[in-house]
Amino acid sequence: MKKILLSAILCSTLFASKSIAQLPDGSIAPDFTTTDVNGNTHNLYDYLDQGYSVVMDISATWCGPCWNYHTGGALEDLWANHGPAGEPGVLASTTDDVVVLWFEGDAGTALSELTNSSLGNWLEPNGQSVDFPMCNDDNIAQLYDLPYWPIIYTICPNRILKESGQLSANAHYSGTANCESASGANNGSLLGYTGETITCGEPVAMSVDLQNMGTGALTSATIEVMDGGTSVLSYNWSGNLATYEMESVNLGTVSPTSTTTYSIELSADDNASDNTVSATINTAQETAATITVEVLTDTYADEVWMELTNSSGAVVWSEGNENVQGNYGTGQFPPPADPSNPLANSTAYSWPIALPAVDCYTFTIYDYYGDGLQEGGGGSWSVKDNNGNVILSESAVNYGAMDAGLVKNTVASLDEMTAQNVQVYPNPATDVVNISFENTNDTYVSIMDLQGRVLGTQVASGANGTQVISFSTESFAKGTYVVSVKANGLTSNSNVVIK
Repeated sequence: MKKILLSAILCSTLFASKSIAQLPDGSIAPDFTTTDVNGNTHNLYDYLDQGYSVVMDISATWCGPCWNYHTGGALEDLWANHGPAGEPGVLASTTDDVVVLWFEGDAGTALSELTNSSLGNWLEPNGQSVDFPMCNDDNIAQLYDLPYWPIIYTICPNRILKESGQLSANAHYSGTANCESASGANNGSLLGYTGETITCGEPVAMSVDLQNMGTGALTSATIEVMDGGTSVLSYNWSGNLATYEMESVNLGTVSPTSTTTYSIELSADDNASDNTVSATINTAQETAATITVEVLTDTYADEVWMELTNSSGAVVWSEGNENVQGNYGTGQFPPPADPSNPLANSTAYSWPIALPAVDCYTFTIYDYYGDGLQEGGGGSWSVKDNNGNVILSESAVNYGAMDAGLVKNTVASLDEMTAQNVQVYPNPATDVVNISFENTNDTYVSIMDLQGRVLGTQVASGANGTQVISFSTESFAKGTYVVSVKANGLTSNSNVVIK
């Protein structure tokens, strides 16, 4: 289980991350310059430009699993057999293609802890000095979005990183064989799509990361965006990229009318295998006036926070543990307690939400730990439109730290389309709630609690003029309730307070 694993081989961090809790495999490694305990300076990209793969271990001196791996000698063996020729501790028979960098990355740990921590002397863990660079760097953990200690990355010469983990020396070195090296004089590479991925009808800005994987300078290229066999966008790039250098290229905009997968293609060069990436642009799902959010929690419901935001980023609805807001994907448990959080473990909820205006709305669900709704058999989430059709749902049970979808509201309220002058009174109410409206079609009026449970429903047959429906609320507990008026497939929701 997730809550036990960390104690065995990892130490959880004490800070939060707004990403997926770490840099995912395939990311571009951020450059850094650091100084080791002997005063020597090391720059990541300088090593990569020389053709070295870099294995970096970010640890903390108080972390038991970090100490166990450090004293195991795997990185010392890797350094001795494959490190830079002529460096201390590197054998004459070295393959001369790997650099090892070790970091004490906890900003709250003093430099003196490297020699007198409660676990031992990190500079001489087995009674002999460590030969590879040992660095005390207070910035490296934040730079690499550290999710736990230790984290060990292998970074290829082309800047691409992968979490390699606590491997043996041989396994680490075997992993470097998967690194791509520069080949051919003229060899551009598209590393991936970096542009927008969803639209609410507006043009979509497209961009890619372009890298020079050739031995000569890359000075020009043509990048085409293809929809099937049709070119919908073309960009002529010019610049001057040295080997392994990269640049983010803004291609322009496209305007898909439905969800579309584009092929982005680089002009012919000496290696066609890395010239194409794909980009799927999703269009927003539509609804009229209302949506319903439905969630089945897993066995860690206190890790969940949900919110609905408009196109300006303002929150128009929210639910869950307020302490998870802006504090998710931490790799920690339990989350800070929120006494007002109504969510219980392994429980189904339904919330009808009235959308206040014609706009695009983003539904986002967050998880404090960063493993979605996977625990205890798994949970789920969905968003339904005004007709009760599911228009959004989870990308996976374990969606990581967050999952989201976009909804386009096409009408401001039921009043715009079929009814006029919907009024709920008195509000606040004590013994009775009245709902008046004008509509010529059959109209269904319900009163629900905030969990979506229907407490009463009445039907008004189509008739001209103002109609009034009343509900007795004498037996209702004090609190906020939802009055739902449905006609012609449209729904208007209003809040009413019972006191």
